[in-house]
Amino acid sequence: MNVILLVIDALRLDHLSINGYERKTSPNIDKLVSEGTYFSNAYTVLPNTKPTFASILTGKYPYSHGVRMVFNNKLRPGISTMQAILKSHGYSTAYTKSDPHTDDGTENDFDFCDPATLKIRNKIMRMCYKILHPSAYMGMAEQQISNVIRWVKKNFNKKFFILMHTNDLHWPYLVPAPFQEMFDPRYKGKHDFITLGGGKITRGELLFGHKRLPEEEIKHAIAHYDGGLKYVDEQIGRLMRFLEKNNLEEDTLVILMADHGENLGEHGYYFQHGEHLYNTSLRVPLAFKNPKLIPKGRKIASLVQSLDIMPTMLDILNIPLIDDIDGVSLMPLIEGKADNVREFAFVESVENHFKENDRSFFDGVKGKWRAMISGKWKIIYIPHPENSIFELYDIENDPEEKNNLIDLETEAAEEMKRKILNYLKSQENWGIRDLESLEEKSKVLLRKLGYIN
Repeated sequence: MNVILLVIDALRLDHLSINGYERKTSPNIDKLVSEGTYFSNAYTVLPNTKPTFASILTGKYPYSHGVRMVFNNKLRPGISTMQAILKSHGYSTAYTKSDPHTDDGTENDFDFCDPATLKIRNKIMRMCYKILHPSAYMGMAEQQISNVIRWVKKNFNKKFFILMHTNDLHWPYLVPAPFQEMFDPRYKGKHDFITLGGGKITRGELLFGHKRLPEEEIKHAIAHYDGGLKYVDEQIGRLMRFLEKNNLEEDTLVILMADHGENLGEHGYYFQHGEHLYNTSLRVPLAFKNPKLIPKGRKIASLVQSLDIMPTMLDILNIPLIDDIDGVSLMPLIEGKADNVREFAFVESVENHFKENDRSFFDGVKGKWRAMISGKWKIIYIPHPENSIFELYDIENDPEEKNNLIDLETEAAEEMKRKILNYLKSQENWGIRDLESLEEKSKVLLRKLGYIN
């Protein structure tokens, strides 16, 4: 059985049309989801790409595998990765990705991982596309899907596992025409959400609402985001048609998910993910599709997390786990043999890099927010030097997290406080935001992605 794992960066669960979103953003994703089993209550482990990918590939939480910062990460020695396990069972493995090379260890043991020849080929593809389409450009999803198709063609006669990551939905939401304007065609503004008000606003001021954009700009940023989703969706459809045309559907397990969501102004947090832990950036779509092994049309509301991918994949492939991990197999849920497989979900934030963030009180790991979801309750813990801050939400009845019940639901609050504080006792607070040690090109990249000012 082959495996294709598709990870769409910053894809919000509630912007998929299958979840009732008002814009028709995702017909191909909706079709994929309807032909497989869909988890509607899936959470990331940390709303940032690199730590989440490390969790997907190891089945461990960031505090366990060690990749928990925006940069300067290292996977802890001796941890087994999914690609290494699959290679030991005769799989060809590949990872085609949108972010640049990282030495955190997550790329190790892939047979193919975006070598220089591929980067050159992608550059040539973009140049040719520009010649043929002078007023447009080739987006990342189109390049990545082409890479997947090309690699699969070369590995038809082998068992293969390929992981694909595309980041077209990441700020500044730059997507090819006609998708960038398709949901707001009458817009005549200056794209201040991209230019940061023509350079008059810092990234931190934008993120945390210190300088608020006009409503027209906010709405257009969301239209850009939705256009990006429609663009990515078309490329997902292209891949699925390729699998069908080449009779690969029955022999390929397709997993589609997001690494995290995106905040688009909720809780005063704009066009970012990472520092806050509200569900707009934590909940992610997760679907499994294979006509032989995965039930069609099943929707599961049980609580699951992205680190459950690894044990589930290995369970489906009948490959035993060789390490203790934090994730659990979702096969009992998929097969209808269990109602729940985990008691809680745990999430931590990134470390803070913005002076404008007035809700971060310590440097590095010590200042991270943490959250725990159990049943209908979600608690957020914000470390503070005098009195730590807690927020409690009834996410079953208040899914937008508008009503903090920490002082009203005292019994539930004390129970959730006890749970999360006990859970944190075994975790380390080591890790600092060492910007000075970074090369200038790394700083430029972090600014381009909006992670530092």
